[in-house]
Amino acid sequence: MRKLFGRLYYIVKKNMGSLLVFEIMYRTATFLLSGYCVQTAIDFSLKKQGFSYLTAENYTSFILHPLSVALVLAVFLQILFFLLIEAGALITCFEASANRQKVTPGDILFGGLYRTFIMIRKNKTAWILAAALPAPIMELHLIVREVSYIKLLQFSAQQLYKAVPWHWVLFAICGLLLAFSLLFIYILPSCFMTGGKIGKRVPEALKIFRKNTGKTVVGIAVINVLVALIVGTVYLIAVIFVVLYSMLTKSTAMAAGAVLTYSRWLDIGLGLAAGAVELVLTLAFVFVIYEKAYPDSVSNWKKRILFPRHTAKGLRLRRKIAGVLTAILLVSEGFYGVYVMIQSRQAAENIWNSVGITAHRGGALMAPENTVSALAYANDTLCDYAEIDVQETKDRVLVLLHDNSLKRTAGLKENIWNVTYAQVNKLDAGISFHKKFRGEKIPTLEDAINFSKGKLDLNIEIKYNGENKGIAKRVVREIEKNDFADHCVITSMNYDFLKQVKKANPDIRTGYIMTMTYGSIANVKYADFFSVKHTYVDEDFVAEAHACGKEVHAWTVNYRGDVKRMINCGVDNIITDNPVLVRKVLDQESDTRTGFWELMKYALRI
Repeated sequence: MRKLFGRLYYIVKKNMGSLLVFEIMYRTATFLLSGYCVQTAIDFSLKKQGFSYLTAENYTSFILHPLSVALVLAVFLQILFFLLIEAGALITCFEASANRQKVTPGDILFGGLYRTFIMIRKNKTAWILAAALPAPIMELHLIVREVSYIKLLQFSAQQLYKAVPWHWVLFAICGLLLAFSLLFIYILPSCFMTGGKIGKRVPEALKIFRKNTGKTVVGIAVINVLVALIVGTVYLIAVIFVVLYSMLTKSTAMAAGAVLTYSRWLDIGLGLAAGAVELVLTLAFVFVIYEKAYPDSVSNWKKRILFPRHTAKGLRLRRKIAGVLTAILLVSEGFYGVYVMIQSRQAAENIWNSVGITAHRGGALMAPENTVSALAYANDTLCDYAEIDVQETKDRVLVLLHDNSLKRTAGLKENIWNVTYAQVNKLDAGISFHKKFRGEKIPTLEDAINFSKGKLDLNIEIKYNGENKGIAKRVVREIEKNDFADHCVITSMNYDFLKQVKKANPDIRTGYIMTMTYGSIANVKYADFFSVKHTYVDEDFVAEAHACGKEVHAWTVNYRGDVKRMINCGVDNIITDNPVLVRKVLDQESDTRTGFWELMKYALRI
């Protein structure tokens, strides 16, 4: 193994400068282009399907639509095409290094383009397999990063995880996929270095893997661990500099926002770098083993790769063209980087406006959720709103309850629509939280309103369970009966409920609860504000909502760093289980210090 890694080191080091320039140029350009294509594809599919906005309600029908499937496949093919060019370019560089030759970034790019052209010409559509089969193991880091950064992919992964109770099945499938991909790790060097058809190269690739299974598995594992350690170390050092810079150049109130903003872009940049390093080292390791198995395959690299039909004059012209293209791409990416930093700086320096506080489920941190005691806690902690969940019993009585079942909070294994209010009123909603709340009742909506009058406003979330289609109108009547319309808002994940509320009483403010954010919100006319899961809130969404004259409420925010980020994004209200913490962060009290270690926690999301 020592000799293999020594050879790998030489192969990479020989043309390190050109390799570095090429990867920066190519990765940045393809990342931006891929991101743009993904966004354009989603927007186009939304428009053609008649959706203005992607939410949890329409997500399934959107993603399973034939147009969405077709666009996903198109984007997938584009990514594979980019990967194929990059792999061909890297192998060009490695062959040159193996023959002790220097190449320029333009040579590397041209080699990748030329080899990809030859492969596609000879293999028609089979090139897709050559790129797809080894992609998971070679681009593991990139795949993980993309899923974590692209909202639609992140939401899809979360939904899939929730849909499979036996989570080990998902991990097993991922493991099998990576193992299968590993079998074909040698297919790209084999195809590119022989120029033959893929069908003939597959047996050769499998043969090399079979003879070098142990070395391959250990080598790939070492490379991935090494990349993780290097990236982690670099990220930690970079974060320290970001924190120190923010402390020296920002006010106390602005330092945390700056750290959160800059560290986010730092994270993205290092993610791209990690993906590039992983691919370079993995492919170089594979090349070294292939070279050892077929030493004659790299002997005529110059004749095969650099277009033997070209004259010396033609070769010089080609290099000049490649150099100009490289320079244009680098300058363009430099200007884009400056633009991103300016935008990030502006975001980090947003003025912290007054932000409202809503106690989640009444005040679930210090009292049983959705009870009068919870409302009392929300009032004592000076919350602007208390958020409560409303459902109805079998006899149509409106009560406060989050789950469909009464099991978790009251110990009765029955759904709320199957029991009468008389049965509900006998239950103890406090003992499961703490013995001091023994005997706490599940209140009605009227009970909650009567307690809150003159004390605090209510955020009334109407839960949809499939059995309560007429509940919205009954909630409105209850509010009107108690003259509480000016002191409450109504929210729901069911947009039709909001429509019913507005038709019954246009003066009651409504909020659309969203688990994710994507698309145009201009046409969401029955919602006065948006209540969004905090992980999907960013500056762009808040700015768009404000441009439409609508507020943004973020839920459920319980971590100090997330509170800082929400404030920095400009949200109008923070829904939390811990209103005291949010108040302290807003007021910048003594125990919300923004010293070095506190800022480090923000940056590292600890």
